[in-house]
Amino acid sequence: MDYLSYKLVKANIEMIEEINKIYLNCRDALLEQGILQWDEFYPNKAYFHECIENEFLNVLMENNSILGHVVLSEWQSEEWKVINWEKKNPTIIHSLMINPLVQGRGLGPVLVKLCEEYAMDNGYDSVRLDAFSNNAKVLYLYKKLGYQKRGSVFFKSKPIGHQEYICFEKGLQI
Repeated sequence: MDYLSYKLVKANIEMIEEINKIYLNCRDALLEQGILQWDEFYPNKAYFHECIENEFLNVLMENNSILGHVVLSEWQSEEWKVINWEKKNPTIIHSLMINPLVQGRGLGPVLVKLCEEYAMDNGYDSVRLDAFSNNAKVLYLYKKLGYQKRGSVFFKSKPIGHQEYICFEKGLQI
């Protein structure tokens, strides 16, 4: 796929309704598959608003359409402290979402590649993320894109059976 026709741009407050709509659609699509990854507490509209204010929220654009979004920051969960990370200067992927209406077009890899380019352009030596252990599609995606499993963490705030997240890291050539 020619991903050069897509752009990763900083979200602005005028985009908040579309961003939240994509999130709600993603959450509902995951729930239909029995994947309890996101709920009404995280992420939510207030979270996206804060991420826009801090310039962490980026949208995947094709022409004037928002196809998905992702938060890129340096923030890491406390649970991640037990993970044996390889690199020391990462950017972190949070809340990566592709609008379910356009899923199946290969946009997940496009968005991840654009996140990697962002990281390299900004001097980071790696990209880190965690992914819900029961979301087979996304686990396959990250492995296919060269992400290395570094371990698992458990979020006690999640319901029993939905607490394990796999931590991944990919070193970048900067």
